[in-house]
Parts: sequence; C-alpha cells; structure tokens
Amino acid sequence: MKYKHILFDLDRTLWDFDADTRNTIKEIFCNCKFNKQINDFDAWYAAYKMHNIRLWEDYALGKITKTALRNTRFYLAFKDFGIDDEKLGIKFGEKFVEESPKRTTLFPDTHETLTYLRNKNYQLHVVTNGFNEIQFKKLESTDIKKYFTKIFTCENTGYNKPHIKFFRHALSSLHSSKKEAIIVGDDFVSDISGAKRAGIDQIYFKPKDASEPPVKPTFLINSLIELKNIL
Repeated sequence: MKYKHILFDLDRTLWDFDADTRNTIKEIFCNCKFNKQINDFDAWYAAYKMHNIRLWEDYALGKITKTALRNTRFYLAFKDFGIDDEKLGIKFGEKFVEESPKRTTLFPDTHETLTYLRNKNYQLHVVTNGFNEIQFKKLESTDIKKYFTKIFTCENTGYNKPHIKFFRHALSSLHSSKKEAIIVGDDFVSDISGAKRAGIDQIYFKPKDASEPPVKPTFLINSLIELKNIL
C-alpha cells in the first residue's frame, strides 16, 4: 500500500457546507424577524458571502484576527441594507457559531467511503482552515469523528492552508513522509495547490460548478465513492 495517511478537508468535501450554512443563516434571519426589514434574503445573503470570502482571505493572510472576522462579516452585510449596528452583527455571528455545527448534512456516501478506507487500514485525518470550536462540533454532530485519528485546524497548527507549514506540521505530527500521505479536498488553491507545493499527492474533489483545474492534480473525482477506485 503506497499511502498510509489520508488527509481529508472537511467543509465542501465531507460536510455540505453550502447547504447547511445557508439554511442556518436563513433560519436565524427569519427567527429574528429581519425578513420584515429586508425583503430579499437572497440578495442579503449574496452580500454576506461576498464579505465573508474577502474577510477569510484577509484572515488567511494574517491581516485580521479571528475575532474581527466573526464580528464584521454579518455587520457589513446588514450595513449594505441600511442596518448600521455593530452589536447586532456580533450577536448574529454568535448565534451562527452556536447553531451551524448542529447541522448534519454530509455529501453522499461519506460514511460508506470512510468505513471502507478505515477497513483498509488507512489512517484518516482532517485538515481544515475552520476554527476548533466549530469543526470539532461538526465532526461530533455528523458522527464522523470516530473515523479520524488526528484533526488539524488553522488554530492548532498555527497556519492556514495552503501555507506549506500547515502541511509540514501535519506530516511531522503523523511521523509521516510526503510519499506516505495524500490529501482529499475541494479547494484547488488551499488543498490541491498547497499539498502539491508540500510534495504531497492530491485527490481533487471537483465541485460541480468548478472550471477545469489549471494544473493537473494527482487524481480527480466527482463523488466520494470514487475513492474506492483509487485507494
């Protein structure tokens, strides 16, 4: 067996981040009666996503703190729609952090695939840029934590993917060589390009709406069950 360690991204690779995030935010939005002040949730949510992406990029580059990211992303979306209230944005963000990990939507065949790989004696691990308190709760609520030996986050490694030191930290912790590990992820920059620069083989879980990758990954799949054909 060539590989010993399989490194799985979590959001949008195992956990259906987009569906569960949108549903969580919409539920909070409606329960707090914001739909009476903002009559177009889709437009507001699009503004939130725009701000959230930019803020995560700033966080990955070390330009802002975790607290600034959380306290600002919803505030800016509300501000775009005429509600200029920083405390409101913070409270909304706190509620999102509380409720989001309770969602349990996984991609098809997640349990079957992870069970298959574990039975093949692979060591399975998580590599994520998400924050500890959310990602660990997601793993518990979706009942997939039991498959994984180690969980590597941006907080417990001190780096974000695609920083090469994130991957070096993981390999060092696993006492693994580059050739013994392979990563499975949906983000071409964070997961695939980052792992490639670190000398780790990659399995690109290509999102349905993604364009063709600019650089060929080691493997490409469109569903998790396809991992059975590779591993």
